[in-house]
Amino acid sequence: MKLDYHISANLVKGTEDGYRRLGVRWPNNRYLVISLSGEMDKHPKNVAVKGLADWRCRYDLETGTFDVPSIFARANAEALRWEIRR
Repeated sequence: MKLDYHISANLVKGTEDGYRRLGVRWPNNRYLVISLSGEMDKHPKNVAVKGLADWRCRYDLETGTFDVPSIFARANAEALRWEIRR
């Protein structure tokens, strides 16, 4: 059985204003928010496509570390349940 993987990482816009539109009060220009998405497609076509849709983490430019703030917890849990049935 063949597996196809499609993975992407994207920066979420908002660095300049500390991501205020997300409802947080982080210092301007300190963090980057990264969105991860991907899917694993099993063949033959009668199997579901499973993946990850818009899972987010934060990178601290001062300390060089990644973390997942609690504000992302609910959306990240939902992102892990993403599935398309054929």
